[in-house]
Amino acid sequence: MIRFRWPWYRGGAERAYRRGYRYLRGDGVAHDPIAALRWLTRAARRGHARAQHALSMAYLSGVVGRAAGASWLSEARSRSTAAVDNADLLYPQGLDIKPDPDLAFAWAKAAARRGLACAEANLGMLYTRGLGCKQDFGEAALWYRRSAASGESAGALGLGILHEGGLGVAKDIAEAMRWYRTAAEAGNDVAASALGLLLMSGEGPEPDPAQAQRWLAGPAARGYPHAQYGLGLLCLRGPGAERDEARAEFWLSKAAAQGHTAARSALLKLQSAGTTGDVAA
Repeated sequence: MIRFRWPWYRGGAERAYRRGYRYLRGDGVAHDPIAALRWLTRAARRGHARAQHALSMAYLSGVVGRAAGASWLSEARSRSTAAVDNADLLYPQGLDIKPDPDLAFAWAKAAARRGLACAEANLGMLYTRGLGCKQDFGEAALWYRRSAASGESAGALGLGILHEGGLGVAKDIAEAMRWYRTAAEAGNDVAASALGLLLMSGEGPEPDPAQAQRWLAGPAARGYPHAQYGLGLLCLRGPGAERDEARAEFWLSKAAAQGHTAARSALLKLQSAGTTGDVAA
């Protein structure tokens, strides 16, 4: 009997996952996190790894519903008890998925145990930060390594972070840079920025401004603040005519606008020296 029902069971889980994911993305249907949660949970309980991972990510940060009229209902809730009653009638389970680190961890672990590389990296991150679990860098390294072995850039990034900080593994800047490079070559902007900053600092090998700029340029152009900060500093470190204070201000301003504290401090120091000039694009 199991032999005949198994294909239907697997197919049902896949259909539930796809339907839940469409609600989660608002792909061809109204964006509805609660409906997404219902369908994804149905698939996840049948062992669907991607549904389990999607649930983990949803519970990690929460999801704000974008249903038509949601903003009006939210405003009305604060003004009228009748509006509260109407909203509860229309959306008895609410509009949003609230963050829940415990559930994020539980579903991440379920998906990681099924060998899903992105879930393994996610589980490593949760262990690193102690979200929904006790902080455990050794466990984080284990899951990051499994993820990286499958070619997942987030796993390689995680190993780079652990080796750079000596967290659960030996502090080894050369090893950190190796893993950052692996992730960066796979298109990971966070890893490319980390690699560029280490190449700037000379903490491992001799400083290499040209290689640092190479790795920082892409992420900076795509809006990553740490890379923008790094490029700003590089522009200030050039000797003589190579020093470009206007371009430094440009990149530091970009990073500071996103709340990068060190960039804001460097920008204020640059401006207080009276050398702002025209900002170069």
